[in-house]
Amino acid sequence: MENIEIKELTLSDINNNLLENFNRYQKSTKSWYKINGNWALINEEDITDWDKNQKDYLIKLFFDTIIEKKGKLFGAYNDKKLIGFSVLLNDRFGTKEQYVNLAFLHISLDYRHKGLGKKLFGLCIDKAKENGYGKIYISANNVEESINFYLKNGCKDAMEINKQLAEEEPTNRPLEYIIMG
Repeated sequence: MENIEIKELTLSDINNNLLENFNRYQKSTKSWYKINGNWALINEEDITDWDKNQKDYLIKLFFDTIIEKKGKLFGAYNDKKLIGFSVLLNDRFGTKEQYVNLAFLHISLDYRHKGLGKKLFGLCIDKAKENGYGKIYISANNVEESINFYLKNGCKDAMEINKQLAEEEPTNRPLEYIIMG
């Protein structure tokens, strides 16, 4: 692959143009929905893309994540352009406070299916383990490709549901990655 650099982002890496070249476009034809207590794959066309306002909102979240929440941001760069990122928050939750939230994991359109998502997810796993978390919680976009990525990378349906995230993102599928038994 090209000259790709993956690193943990600091405040100095975040600026208003960080997502300028990031292409979030995703067209899907199937999505997962819970029907009668079971997950079912349903034919449904969906197109997701981010406009400038959504990108600006994300950049504000990046600042908040580092400054207020003491979370971790990881970025993949090609020629100093951000082409992928993951955001691991730092708030414990769950009955045993075993969960940490993977808030975002996105790869720019032209760089998907090249192993970057797996690498960024791996960095989040390493950081969660280093900080003593037992599980990573993912409120995953319900489109087939997103769910397939997480299942392929060792995630399963979450044993506990984060009620706040479930209310904010009712069509998302709650998944978890177990770090330690």
